[in-house]
Amino acid sequence: MLETKPSFEEIHSILNARSLAIVGASNSPEKFGHQIMQSHLKMGFKGPIYPVNRNASRVLGFESYPSVADLPEPPDVVYLTIPAHRSMDILKDCASRGTKCVVIIASGFREIGEEGKLLEEEALKIAHDGGFRIIGPNCFGIYNPRNCITMLPGHDLSKEPGDVAFISQSGGFGVQVARLGNSLGINFSAAVSYGNAADIDECDLLRYFSADPSTSIIGCYIEGTKNGAEFKRVIEETAAKKPLIVWKAGDTEVSRRAVLSHTGSMAGESRIWDCFLRSKGVMRTSGVEEIVDTFVALKHIGRNPGRRLLIAGGGGGLGTYGADKAIEEGLEIPPLSNKTLEEMRRLLGYPGAVASNPLDIGTPITPPPLFRQIVSQAVSNDTTDVFLFDLAYNLAYPIAGEDMLSELARIFSEARQESGKPIAVSLYSRACGESDIEIEKSLRKIRSQLLEGGIAVFGSTESAIRAISTINSG
Repeated sequence: MLETKPSFEEIHSILNARSLAIVGASNSPEKFGHQIMQSHLKMGFKGPIYPVNRNASRVLGFESYPSVADLPEPPDVVYLTIPAHRSMDILKDCASRGTKCVVIIASGFREIGEEGKLLEEEALKIAHDGGFRIIGPNCFGIYNPRNCITMLPGHDLSKEPGDVAFISQSGGFGVQVARLGNSLGINFSAAVSYGNAADIDECDLLRYFSADPSTSIIGCYIEGTKNGAEFKRVIEETAAKKPLIVWKAGDTEVSRRAVLSHTGSMAGESRIWDCFLRSKGVMRTSGVEEIVDTFVALKHIGRNPGRRLLIAGGGGGLGTYGADKAIEEGLEIPPLSNKTLEEMRRLLGYPGAVASNPLDIGTPITPPPLFRQIVSQAVSNDTTDVFLFDLAYNLAYPIAGEDMLSELARIFSEARQESGKPIAVSLYSRACGESDIEIEKSLRKIRSQLLEGGIAVFGSTESAIRAISTINSG
Protein backbone atom coordinates (compact mmCIF):
# COMPACT_ATOMS: atom_id res chain seq x y z
CA MET A 1 0.00 0.00 0.00
CA LEU A 2 1.23 3.50 -0.85
CA GLU A 3 1.94 6.33 1.54
CA THR A 4 -0.74 9.03 1.38
CA LYS A 5 1.47 11.62 -0.34
CA PRO A 6 3.81 10.80 -3.24
CA SER A 7 7.54 11.29 -2.75
CA PHE A 8 9.87 13.26 -5.02
CA GLU A 9 11.26 9.97 -6.34
CA GLU A 10 7.80 8.62 -7.20
CA ILE A 11 6.81 11.68 -9.23
CA HIS A 12 10.25 11.81 -10.86
CA SER A 13 9.98 8.21 -12.05
CA ILE A 14 6.49 8.89 -13.45
CA LEU A 15 7.50 12.01 -15.38
CA ASN A 16 10.55 10.16 -16.71
CA ALA A 17 8.70 6.97 -17.60
CA ARG A 18 10.62 4.47 -19.74
CA SER A 19 7.63 2.47 -21.02
CA LEU A 20 4.05 3.32 -21.84
CA ALA A 21 0.74 1.49 -22.39
CA ILE A 22 -2.32 3.07 -23.94
CA VAL A 23 -5.58 1.40 -22.95
CA GLY A 24 -8.21 2.14 -25.54
CA ALA A 25 -5.64 2.64 -28.30
CA SER A 26 -7.53 2.70 -31.56
CA ASN A 27 -7.21 2.94 -35.33
CA SER A 28 -10.15 5.38 -35.38
CA PRO A 29 -8.82 8.97 -35.54
CA GLU A 30 -11.73 10.41 -33.57
CA LYS A 31 -10.93 8.31 -30.47
CA PHE A 32 -8.75 9.66 -27.66
CA GLY A 33 -6.84 6.38 -27.69
CA HIS A 34 -5.82 6.97 -31.28
CA GLN A 35 -4.90 10.60 -30.67
CA ILE A 36 -2.74 9.98 -27.60
CA MET A 37 -0.89 7.11 -29.29
CA GLN A 38 -0.37 9.13 -32.46
CA SER A 39 0.95 12.03 -30.40
CA HIS A 40 3.57 9.83 -28.72
CA LEU A 41 4.64 8.28 -32.01
CA LYS A 42 5.11 11.70 -33.61
CA MET A 43 6.95 12.99 -30.54
CA GLY A 44 9.21 9.94 -30.59
CA PHE A 45 8.64 8.62 -27.07
CA LYS A 46 11.93 7.09 -25.94
CA GLY A 47 10.66 3.69 -24.90
CA PRO A 48 8.27 0.91 -25.88
CA ILE A 49 4.62 1.82 -26.46
CA TYR A 50 2.03 -0.92 -25.93
CA PRO A 51 -1.47 -0.43 -27.38
CA VAL A 52 -4.20 -2.24 -25.42
CA ASN A 53 -7.39 -3.03 -27.32
CA ARG A 54 -9.22 -6.35 -27.02
CA ASN A 55 -10.91 -5.84 -30.41
CA ALA A 56 -7.86 -5.11 -32.56
CA SER A 57 -4.79 -7.21 -33.27
CA ARG A 58 -2.76 -4.20 -34.44
CA VAL A 59 -3.07 -0.47 -33.78
CA LEU A 60 -1.20 2.02 -35.95
CA GLY A 61 1.08 -0.78 -37.06
CA PHE A 62 1.89 -2.01 -33.54
CA GLU A 63 0.91 -5.34 -32.02
CA SER A 64 -2.07 -4.79 -29.74
CA TYR A 65 -2.76 -6.63 -26.50
CA PRO A 66 -6.18 -7.61 -25.12
CA SER A 67 -5.40 -6.37 -21.59
CA VAL A 68 -2.71 -4.86 -19.37
CA ALA A 69 -2.29 -8.34 -17.85
CA ASP A 70 -1.13 -9.60 -21.26
CA LEU A 71 1.65 -7.07 -21.78
CA PRO A 72 5.21 -8.42 -22.09
CA GLU A 73 6.42 -6.14 -19.26
CA PRO A 74 4.88 -3.91 -16.59
CA PRO A 75 4.57 -0.42 -18.15
CA ASP A 76 5.79 2.51 -16.07
CA VAL A 77 2.80 4.64 -17.08
CA VAL A 78 -0.60 3.62 -18.43
CA TYR A 79 -2.72 6.15 -20.33
CA LEU A 80 -6.34 5.14 -19.73
CA THR A 81 -8.65 6.51 -22.43
CA ILE A 82 -11.77 4.35 -21.99
CA PRO A 83 -15.00 5.55 -20.29
CA ALA A 84 -15.04 5.94 -16.52
CA HIS A 85 -17.49 3.09 -15.83
CA ARG A 86 -15.23 0.58 -17.64
CA SER A 87 -12.03 1.62 -15.89
CA MET A 88 -12.09 -0.31 -12.61
CA ASP A 89 -11.09 -3.73 -13.97
CA ILE A 90 -8.24 -2.12 -15.92
CA LEU A 91 -7.01 -0.42 -12.77
CA LYS A 92 -6.97 -3.80 -10.97
CA ASP A 93 -4.83 -5.20 -13.80
CA CYS A 94 -2.45 -2.25 -13.43
CA ALA A 95 -2.12 -3.04 -9.73
CA SER A 96 -1.35 -6.70 -10.41
CA ARG A 97 1.29 -5.82 -13.05
CA GLY A 98 3.13 -3.31 -10.89
CA THR A 99 2.74 -0.17 -13.00
CA LYS A 100 3.91 3.08 -11.41
CA CYS A 101 1.13 5.39 -12.55
CA VAL A 102 -2.15 5.52 -14.45
CA VAL A 103 -3.07 8.71 -16.28
CA ILE A 104 -6.87 8.72 -16.50
CA ILE A 105 -7.86 10.82 -19.49
CA ALA A 106 -11.61 10.19 -19.29
CA SER A 107 -14.10 12.42 -17.53
CA GLY A 108 -17.19 11.08 -15.79
CA PHE A 109 -15.84 11.10 -12.25
CA ARG A 110 -16.27 13.56 -9.38
CA GLU A 111 -17.08 16.49 -11.67
CA ILE A 112 -20.43 14.93 -12.72
CA GLY A 113 -21.80 14.42 -9.21
CA GLU A 114 -22.29 11.68 -6.63
CA GLU A 115 -22.14 8.69 -8.98
CA GLY A 116 -18.87 9.90 -10.46
CA LYS A 117 -17.50 10.72 -7.03
CA LEU A 118 -18.02 7.11 -5.93
CA LEU A 119 -16.20 5.86 -9.04
CA GLU A 120 -13.30 8.19 -8.31
CA GLU A 121 -13.09 6.98 -4.71
CA GLU A 122 -13.08 3.39 -5.91
CA ALA A 123 -10.30 4.15 -8.41
CA LEU A 124 -8.24 5.80 -5.70
CA LYS A 125 -8.65 2.83 -3.33
CA ILE A 126 -7.54 0.38 -6.05
CA ALA A 127 -4.49 2.56 -6.73
CA HIS A 128 -3.45 2.92 -3.10
CA ASP A 129 -4.03 -0.76 -2.32
CA GLY A 130 -2.24 -1.75 -5.53
CA GLY A 131 0.78 0.50 -5.08
CA PHE A 132 0.44 2.89 -8.02
CA ARG A 133 -0.38 6.56 -8.49
CA ILE A 134 -3.12 8.30 -10.47
CA ILE A 135 -2.87 11.50 -12.49
CA GLY A 136 -6.38 12.77 -13.21
CA PRO A 137 -9.08 11.72 -13.87
CA ASN A 138 -10.31 14.19 -16.48
CA CYS A 139 -6.90 15.37 -17.67
CA PHE A 140 -4.51 15.43 -20.66
CA GLY A 141 -1.48 13.92 -18.92
CA ILE A 142 2.26 14.58 -18.96
CA TYR A 143 4.67 16.47 -21.19
CA ASN A 144 8.39 15.88 -20.65
CA PRO A 145 10.78 16.66 -23.52
CA ARG A 146 13.54 14.51 -21.97
CA ASN A 147 11.76 11.24 -22.66
CA CYS A 148 9.21 12.66 -25.17
CA ILE A 149 6.16 11.63 -23.18
CA THR A 150 3.41 14.03 -24.17
CA MET A 151 -0.06 15.31 -23.54
CA LEU A 152 -3.23 15.01 -25.58
CA PRO A 153 -2.89 16.60 -28.11
CA GLY A 154 0.84 17.28 -27.87
CA HIS A 155 2.44 15.79 -30.96
CA ASP A 156 4.20 19.03 -31.96
CA LEU A 157 5.62 20.16 -28.61
CA SER A 158 9.32 20.89 -28.39
CA LYS A 159 11.82 18.12 -27.66
CA GLU A 160 14.27 20.67 -26.25
CA PRO A 161 14.35 20.56 -22.41
CA GLY A 162 14.19 23.82 -20.51
CA ASP A 163 13.78 25.11 -16.97
CA VAL A 164 10.09 26.15 -16.85
CA ALA A 165 7.52 23.84 -15.25
CA PHE A 166 3.79 24.23 -15.74
CA ILE A 167 0.98 22.45 -13.92
CA SER A 168 -2.64 22.79 -14.94
CA GLN A 169 -6.02 21.57 -13.80
CA SER A 170 -7.16 22.21 -17.37
CA GLY A 171 -5.85 19.88 -20.06
CA GLY A 172 -6.52 22.36 -22.86
CA PHE A 173 -4.69 25.20 -21.13
CA GLY A 174 -1.81 22.87 -20.30
CA VAL A 175 -1.25 22.14 -23.99
CA GLN A 176 -1.83 25.74 -25.08
CA VAL A 177 0.70 27.17 -22.62
CA ALA A 178 3.30 24.57 -23.60
CA ARG A 179 2.71 25.16 -27.33
CA LEU A 180 2.74 28.97 -27.17
CA GLY A 181 5.70 28.94 -24.81
CA ASN A 182 7.69 26.77 -27.22
CA SER A 183 6.85 29.22 -30.04
CA LEU A 184 8.32 32.07 -27.99
CA GLY A 185 11.54 30.33 -27.03
CA ILE A 186 10.33 28.98 -23.67
CA ASN A 187 11.37 25.37 -23.14
CA PHE A 188 9.93 23.27 -20.35
CA SER A 189 11.34 20.90 -17.77
CA ALA A 190 7.86 19.36 -17.75
CA ALA A 191 4.16 20.19 -17.86
CA VAL A 192 1.42 18.20 -16.13
CA SER A 193 -2.34 18.35 -16.63
CA TYR A 194 -3.77 16.85 -13.43
CA GLY A 195 -7.54 17.35 -13.78
CA ASN A 196 -9.58 16.27 -10.77
CA ALA A 197 -6.46 15.60 -8.69
CA ALA A 198 -7.88 12.44 -7.14
CA ASP A 199 -4.38 11.36 -6.09
CA ILE A 200 -1.47 13.51 -7.27
CA ASP A 201 -2.56 17.11 -6.80
CA GLU A 202 -1.25 20.66 -7.14
CA CYS A 203 0.49 20.51 -3.76
CA ASP A 204 2.40 17.35 -4.70
CA LEU A 205 3.46 18.81 -8.05
CA LEU A 206 4.49 22.15 -6.56
CA ARG A 207 6.62 20.34 -3.96
CA TYR A 208 8.21 18.25 -6.70
CA PHE A 209 9.08 21.15 -9.01
CA SER A 210 10.30 23.34 -6.16
CA ALA A 211 12.85 20.59 -5.39
CA ASP A 212 13.59 19.68 -9.02
CA PRO A 213 17.09 20.94 -9.95
CA SER A 214 16.15 21.23 -13.64
CA THR A 215 13.29 23.65 -12.88
CA SER A 216 13.93 27.36 -12.26
CA ILE A 217 10.47 28.86 -12.86
CA ILE A 218 7.06 27.39 -11.97
CA GLY A 219 3.71 28.37 -13.43
CA CYS A 220 0.29 26.94 -12.71
CA TYR A 221 -3.34 27.17 -13.72
CA ILE A 222 -5.53 26.42 -10.69
CA GLU A 223 -9.29 26.33 -10.42
CA GLY A 224 -9.43 25.33 -6.79
CA THR A 225 -7.93 23.13 -4.11
CA LYS A 226 -9.31 20.49 -1.75
CA ASN A 227 -7.01 21.35 1.14
CA GLY A 228 -6.66 25.09 1.65
CA ALA A 229 -4.33 24.94 4.65
CA GLU A 230 -1.87 22.59 2.92
CA PHE A 231 -2.04 24.63 -0.28
CA LYS A 232 -1.13 27.81 1.60
CA ARG A 233 1.89 26.12 3.17
CA VAL A 234 3.10 24.74 -0.15
CA ILE A 235 2.60 28.05 -1.98
CA GLU A 236 4.62 29.86 0.67
CA GLU A 237 7.43 27.26 0.58
CA THR A 238 7.55 27.20 -3.22
CA ALA A 239 7.50 30.98 -3.71
CA ALA A 240 10.38 31.30 -1.23
CA LYS A 241 12.52 29.02 -3.44
CA LYS A 242 11.63 29.86 -7.04
CA PRO A 243 9.63 32.39 -9.08
CA LEU A 244 6.02 31.21 -8.97
CA ILE A 245 3.27 32.40 -11.32
CA VAL A 246 -0.36 31.51 -10.59
CA TRP A 247 -3.25 31.84 -13.00
CA LYS A 248 -6.28 31.43 -10.74
CA ALA A 249 -9.69 30.82 -12.30
CA GLY A 250 -13.11 30.79 -10.66
CA ASP A 251 -13.24 34.46 -9.64
CA THR A 252 -16.95 34.98 -10.32
CA GLU A 253 -20.03 33.08 -9.25
CA VAL A 254 -20.60 31.85 -12.80
CA SER A 255 -17.00 30.66 -13.19
CA ARG A 256 -17.10 29.01 -9.75
CA ARG A 257 -20.04 26.92 -10.96
CA ALA A 258 -18.09 26.09 -14.11
CA VAL A 259 -15.08 25.01 -12.04
CA LEU A 260 -17.24 22.67 -9.98
CA SER A 261 -18.56 20.99 -13.12
CA HIS A 262 -15.13 20.94 -14.79
CA THR A 263 -12.87 19.38 -12.18
CA GLY A 264 -15.06 19.18 -9.11
CA SER A 265 -12.92 21.69 -7.16
CA MET A 266 -14.03 24.50 -4.92
CA ALA A 267 -12.75 27.79 -6.34
CA GLY A 268 -12.90 30.12 -3.33
CA GLU A 269 -13.22 33.91 -3.16
CA SER A 270 -11.08 35.94 -5.56
CA ARG A 271 -10.22 38.70 -3.08
CA ILE A 272 -8.95 36.23 -0.47
CA TRP A 273 -6.86 34.32 -3.01
CA ASP A 274 -5.43 37.51 -4.45
CA CYS A 275 -4.39 38.96 -1.11
CA PHE A 276 -2.83 35.69 -0.01
CA LEU A 277 -0.89 35.08 -3.23
CA ARG A 278 0.48 38.61 -3.40
CA SER A 279 1.50 38.51 0.27
CA LYS A 280 3.71 35.49 -0.48
CA GLY A 281 5.43 37.06 -3.48
CA VAL A 282 3.47 35.02 -6.03
CA MET A 283 3.02 36.60 -9.47
CA ARG A 284 -0.68 36.64 -10.41
CA THR A 285 -1.72 36.35 -14.07
CA SER A 286 -4.79 35.54 -16.13
CA GLY A 287 -4.90 33.89 -19.55
CA VAL A 288 -2.60 31.81 -21.73
CA GLU A 289 -0.89 34.80 -23.33
CA GLU A 290 -0.37 36.58 -20.03
CA ILE A 291 1.28 33.67 -18.24
CA VAL A 292 3.54 32.96 -21.24
CA ASP A 293 4.42 36.67 -21.44
CA THR A 294 5.50 36.40 -17.81
CA PHE A 295 7.73 33.42 -18.64
CA VAL A 296 9.30 35.48 -21.45
CA ALA A 297 9.82 38.47 -19.14
CA LEU A 298 11.42 36.33 -16.43
CA LYS A 299 13.74 34.66 -18.94
CA HIS A 300 14.96 37.82 -20.68
CA ILE A 301 14.47 40.55 -18.07
CA GLY A 302 14.57 38.74 -14.72
CA ARG A 303 12.70 39.11 -11.45
CA ASN A 304 12.29 42.60 -9.95
CA PRO A 305 14.31 44.56 -12.55
CA GLY A 306 12.90 47.87 -11.33
CA ARG A 307 9.83 49.89 -12.19
CA ARG A 308 11.39 52.78 -14.16
CA LEU A 309 10.47 52.41 -17.82
CA LEU A 310 11.76 54.28 -20.86
CA ILE A 311 9.24 53.93 -23.71
CA ALA A 312 10.32 54.68 -27.27
CA GLY A 313 8.89 54.32 -30.77
CA GLY A 314 7.87 56.12 -33.92
CA GLY A 315 4.88 58.24 -32.94
CA GLY A 316 3.72 60.43 -30.08
CA GLY A 317 0.39 58.73 -29.50
CA LEU A 318 1.85 55.31 -28.78
CA GLY A 319 4.19 56.79 -26.19
CA THR A 320 1.41 58.72 -24.48
CA TYR A 321 -0.82 55.65 -24.41
CA GLY A 322 2.05 53.46 -23.21
CA ALA A 323 2.87 55.90 -20.42
CA ASP A 324 -0.75 55.87 -19.24
CA LYS A 325 -0.81 52.06 -19.21
CA ALA A 326 2.49 51.94 -17.35
CA ILE A 327 1.25 54.24 -14.61
CA GLU A 328 -1.96 52.20 -14.33
CA GLU A 329 0.19 49.07 -13.82
CA GLY A 330 2.26 50.68 -11.06
CA LEU A 331 5.32 51.43 -13.17
CA GLU A 332 7.16 54.76 -13.46
CA ILE A 333 8.00 56.94 -16.48
CA PRO A 334 10.76 59.20 -15.10
CA PRO A 335 12.33 62.08 -17.04
CA LEU A 336 15.59 61.38 -18.86
CA SER A 337 18.78 62.27 -17.03
CA ASN A 338 20.27 65.61 -18.07
CA LYS A 339 23.15 63.89 -19.85
CA THR A 340 20.87 61.56 -21.84
CA LEU A 341 18.44 64.36 -22.63
CA GLU A 342 21.23 66.47 -24.11
CA GLU A 343 22.46 63.58 -26.27
CA MET A 344 18.97 62.66 -27.43
CA ARG A 345 18.25 66.26 -28.46
CA ARG A 346 21.39 66.18 -30.57
CA LEU A 347 20.47 62.83 -32.18
CA LEU A 348 16.80 63.65 -32.73
CA GLY A 349 17.15 67.15 -34.11
CA TYR A 350 14.82 66.53 -37.02
CA PRO A 351 11.09 67.25 -37.57
CA GLY A 352 8.65 64.93 -35.83
CA ALA A 353 11.08 63.62 -33.21
CA VAL A 354 10.80 64.40 -29.51
CA ALA A 355 13.58 63.84 -26.97
CA SER A 356 11.85 62.93 -23.70
CA ASN A 357 10.32 59.96 -21.92
CA PRO A 358 8.30 58.72 -23.82
CA LEU A 359 10.81 59.04 -26.65
CA ASP A 360 9.42 59.71 -30.15
CA ILE A 361 11.90 58.94 -32.94
CA GLY A 362 9.40 60.37 -35.44
CA THR A 363 9.23 57.36 -37.75
CA PRO A 364 8.84 53.59 -37.26
CA ILE A 365 12.59 53.13 -37.84
CA THR A 366 15.73 55.18 -38.54
CA PRO A 367 18.92 54.21 -40.43
CA PRO A 368 20.97 51.66 -38.45
CA PRO A 369 23.91 53.99 -37.53
CA LEU A 370 21.53 56.52 -35.99
CA PHE A 371 19.36 53.81 -34.45
CA ARG A 372 22.44 52.32 -32.77
CA GLN A 373 23.23 55.64 -31.10
CA ILE A 374 19.62 56.14 -29.97
CA VAL A 375 19.46 52.67 -28.40
CA SER A 376 22.87 53.10 -26.79
CA GLN A 377 21.79 56.35 -25.14
CA ALA A 378 18.47 54.84 -24.03
CA VAL A 379 20.01 51.84 -22.26
CA SER A 380 22.71 53.96 -20.61
CA ASN A 381 20.19 56.43 -19.19
CA ASP A 382 20.54 56.51 -15.39
CA THR A 383 16.81 56.78 -14.73
CA THR A 384 15.88 53.68 -16.76
CA ASP A 385 15.50 50.14 -15.43
CA VAL A 386 13.87 48.66 -18.56
CA PHE A 387 13.90 50.04 -22.11
CA LEU A 388 10.71 49.29 -24.10
CA PHE A 389 10.59 49.91 -27.84
CA ASP A 390 7.29 49.88 -29.75
CA LEU A 391 7.64 48.52 -33.30
CA ALA A 392 4.61 48.43 -35.61
CA TYR A 393 5.96 45.89 -38.07
CA ASN A 394 3.38 46.51 -40.78
CA LEU A 395 4.56 50.14 -40.93
CA ALA A 396 8.28 49.41 -40.67
CA TYR A 397 8.49 46.50 -43.12
CA PRO A 398 7.48 48.39 -46.30
CA ILE A 399 9.89 51.21 -45.43
CA ALA A 400 12.94 49.20 -44.37
CA GLY A 401 12.56 45.63 -45.58
CA GLU A 402 13.55 42.54 -43.67
CA ASP A 403 17.33 42.97 -43.99
CA MET A 404 17.35 46.36 -42.28
CA LEU A 405 14.93 45.17 -39.60
CA SER A 406 17.24 42.22 -38.96
CA GLU A 407 20.08 44.71 -38.51
CA LEU A 408 17.99 46.67 -36.00
CA ALA A 409 17.34 43.42 -34.13
CA ARG A 410 21.12 42.88 -33.93
CA ILE A 411 21.51 46.39 -32.55
CA PHE A 412 19.05 45.63 -29.76
CA SER A 413 20.84 42.38 -28.91
CA GLU A 414 24.28 43.99 -28.89
CA ALA A 415 23.05 46.82 -26.67
CA ARG A 416 21.51 44.28 -24.29
CA GLN A 417 24.75 42.33 -24.09
CA GLU A 418 27.05 45.34 -23.75
CA SER A 419 24.98 47.27 -21.20
CA GLY A 420 23.35 44.50 -19.20
CA LYS A 421 20.18 46.65 -19.28
CA PRO A 422 16.94 44.75 -20.01
CA ILE A 423 15.34 45.55 -23.36
CA ALA A 424 11.78 44.71 -24.37
CA VAL A 425 10.24 45.09 -27.82
CA SER A 426 6.55 45.36 -28.49
CA LEU A 427 6.41 43.73 -31.93
CA TYR A 428 3.08 43.58 -33.71
CA SER A 429 1.31 43.98 -37.03
CA ARG A 430 -2.08 45.49 -37.65
CA ALA A 431 -2.12 44.24 -41.22
CA CYS A 432 -3.95 40.93 -40.99
CA GLY A 433 -5.56 40.39 -44.37
CA GLU A 434 -4.80 37.41 -46.58
CA SER A 435 -2.48 39.55 -48.71
CA ASP A 436 -0.41 40.50 -45.66
CA ILE A 437 0.96 37.01 -45.00
CA GLU A 438 4.51 37.99 -46.07
CA ILE A 439 4.57 40.68 -43.38
CA GLU A 440 3.50 38.13 -40.77
CA LYS A 441 6.12 35.59 -41.90
CA SER A 442 8.84 38.24 -41.72
CA LEU A 443 7.64 39.42 -38.30
CA ARG A 444 7.96 35.89 -36.92
CA LYS A 445 11.52 35.59 -38.23
CA ILE A 446 12.56 38.87 -36.60
CA ARG A 447 10.77 37.92 -33.39
CA SER A 448 12.79 34.69 -33.20
CA GLN A 449 15.99 36.63 -33.86
CA LEU A 450 15.21 39.06 -31.04
CA LEU A 451 14.35 36.29 -28.58
CA GLU A 452 17.53 34.39 -29.45
CA GLY A 453 19.44 37.62 -28.83
CA GLY A 454 18.09 37.97 -25.28
CA ILE A 455 15.37 40.52 -26.02
CA ALA A 456 11.95 40.09 -24.40
CA VAL A 457 9.36 40.28 -27.18
CA PHE A 458 5.64 40.88 -26.64
CA GLY A 459 2.64 41.08 -28.93
CA SER A 460 1.58 44.56 -27.80
CA THR A 461 2.68 47.47 -25.66
CA GLU A 462 -0.08 46.62 -23.18
CA SER A 463 1.11 43.03 -22.75
CA ALA A 464 4.73 44.16 -22.40
CA ILE A 465 3.84 46.64 -19.67
CA ARG A 466 1.65 44.12 -17.87
CA ALA A 467 4.43 41.50 -17.89
CA ILE A 468 7.04 44.00 -16.65
CA SER A 469 4.68 45.01 -13.85
CA THR A 470 4.03 41.35 -12.97
CA ILE A 471 7.71 40.45 -12.59
CA ASN A 472 8.10 43.45 -10.30
CA SER A 473 5.26 42.31 -8.02
CA GLY A 474 5.69 40.52 -4.72
